[in-house]
Amino acid sequence: MNARLSRLTAGVVILLLALGAGKAEAEFRLTGQAKTFANAPGVVEWRYKSIRGSSPFDRIALHRTTARKLTRQGDSVVLYLPGTNMNGEVPFDDPNHSLTLYLANHGIDAWALDYRTHFVPPDTSGDGLAQLKDWTDELFESDIDEAVRFILDKTHREKIFIAGFSHGVSLAYLYAAAHPSHVHGLIVLDGFVLDSGLAARRRPRPEAANPYADDLGGAHLTFDKRRALLELVIRDPDAAAPIPKYKTARENLEHVVADSAAFGGHGGLANPQGGYSDAVVLAKEMITFDRWWPSVQDGETSLTPDLKESLKNSGIPVIAFTSTNIAPQWPEMVATSARLTGTPDVTIITLAHEGHLDVLVGTRDVADVFEPIVQWIKRHPK
Repeated sequence: MNARLSRLTAGVVILLLALGAGKAEAEFRLTGQAKTFANAPGVVEWRYKSIRGSSPFDRIALHRTTARKLTRQGDSVVLYLPGTNMNGEVPFDDPNHSLTLYLANHGIDAWALDYRTHFVPPDTSGDGLAQLKDWTDELFESDIDEAVRFILDKTHREKIFIAGFSHGVSLAYLYAAAHPSHVHGLIVLDGFVLDSGLAARRRPRPEAANPYADDLGGAHLTFDKRRALLELVIRDPDAAAPIPKYKTARENLEHVVADSAAFGGHGGLANPQGGYSDAVVLAKEMITFDRWWPSVQDGETSLTPDLKESLKNSGIPVIAFTSTNIAPQWPEMVATSARLTGTPDVTIITLAHEGHLDVLVGTRDVADVFEPIVQWIKRHPK
């Protein structure tokens, strides 16, 4: 009887342990097959999805881009948070144009997040976008926390590096302030975090027709026209431009990004005319952008005094890269945020004459951005 009871007890314990071990796995479920890369044969990308609410939009996903073999215990782990309208997909086969693919190709376990916005179909309109009114920075930060906890469990780590681009930088700082014990270091790509003493990070979009969400397309270059231009540049950059005053599709896109008023109008979004990015590479990146973004996040100042104090006490090391073309004060705003973690271990790299997207998919990123990040990570072992 005692032997049978012991076996039964042991079986229950094993079952409970299995259920406990599978808890994090159940929150993010593996979807699809591994993606491979011709120019990075030792790397694969896996995708995990998590349901975060009752709506079909309430989803987030993680892309894990890593070596084919399981990550060794000594390898570093990075979570990348994309910018506004962006997601974690790897649109390139070339590591020289993708941060996460480059990191994975250099032995770093790279993860990237799909925000809830990635699950809002582009043809959604009107009241169908109403639930985005509650998609605040705080909600997105809670999604990031769910993702980080899964990554920590999956990789058997206590801390990871958090990287962010543009608005992803703001979310990275907010996460680090709320959960400093989970963050080993911050990798800042052309962004900063707002508090009540700073101006809004983005100019309002006066042409916005929906009260709940900002449309990636504008009044003149609508979402459909934007996509058609990007597809043309990718397919045949030397084809006749949609707008007659430009000779080719390439030239047309070069002017669209260089003249973007929302980024200052002087190569602030990108500077392909100066040789700092290539139109085809930009098109491949930009065509992956999601259409809708919650307008409630426009100009949010989510770094409360308590969170700012927590960030100051965190001592988290930071490496920050800043473009210069958006506005004269932009590099200082990036640098000011980089110093908020209360550590002398802050590296700031200014990329002269570059626009916003040049920092992420520019022609000089391997030497000026990607490789410095790899070397900085190596100098900060876990």
